[in-house]
Amino acid sequence: MKSAFLSCFWLLHLGTLQIAAAEPPATVSVRWAEGLESPGVCVDRSSWFVSVVPKSVPLEGLTSASMHDADTSVQGKILHLDPAERLCLIEVPPGLGPVRPVSLSNGAPPKAGEQARCVSGRSACLSTVAGKDWAYRGVTFPYPLLRLRVAESSTHCEAGNVLVNDSGELLAIVTCQETETPGEVYAIPAARVRKVVEDIKRHRQSRPVWVGLIFHNESSSPEVLEVKSASPAAEAGLERGDVITAMDGTEIESLGDLVESIHHLTAGEPSKVRILRGLEEKEVELTPRFAGSAQPSR
Repeated sequence: MKSAFLSCFWLLHLGTLQIAAAEPPATVSVRWAEGLESPGVCVDRSSWFVSVVPKSVPLEGLTSASMHDADTSVQGKILHLDPAERLCLIEVPPGLGPVRPVSLSNGAPPKAGEQARCVSGRSACLSTVAGKDWAYRGVTFPYPLLRLRVAESSTHCEAGNVLVNDSGELLAIVTCQETETPGEVYAIPAARVRKVVEDIKRHRQSRPVWVGLIFHNESSSPEVLEVKSASPAAEAGLERGDVITAMDGTEIESLGDLVESIHHLTAGEPSKVRILRGLEEKEVELTPRFAGSAQPSR
């Protein structure tokens, strides 16, 4: 990584590379041990940045990082660090910037064939979503990762680089997890970043949530097999036999879609759930809780 990430935030628009000169940059350089760097992406507020810790940086005892823009250097405090994804949320004191928080995409998760723009300070290259994986070659991911095909993976798509949609919203962040296929990289979706940010805002911690539902594994639709007593699902009024068709604004087409949506829910944040009960469509409000030591995470 080089300090080129300090350059202004480039967007590829209608085939022409343009720069929003009037707006401050959305990324800074995060410097780790042994001179390693990764981009820091400003999210939610001007003092919060999301980054991906490079593979060779030890995570044990990691509580801070050096944050740099073109003129300033400050020491940031790590508020959250996910060892599996190496995704971290860093809070910086006043003095860095000014910076512009990047909006997180609220749309449906990207599907295979959709395009995104992998952005660095050097330029921007077009990426295509190849799929969404829960595991790769025997390694299971805690959350699904987007698999991307890019034209210049070694140049643009390094860990921590951001991917944006046509509106300039953050779609995903490139992670350290790699495939063995040339030109393919994995990225952490914006929904995962949003959960971390919202959990930290509400609870100063981020963990998996529990809703208290058990589903038919062999059914093609997400049909409820059991509702745990005294669970968020029971409190929401969900019943055995309900088929969940949408959650938190996302259409649910399979059990995998539902599990992914539950993984990305914010603890304590009410979410609208659309269900099919018999022949009638209904909507309920579900408020998940953090999973306890004896509770399942979905």
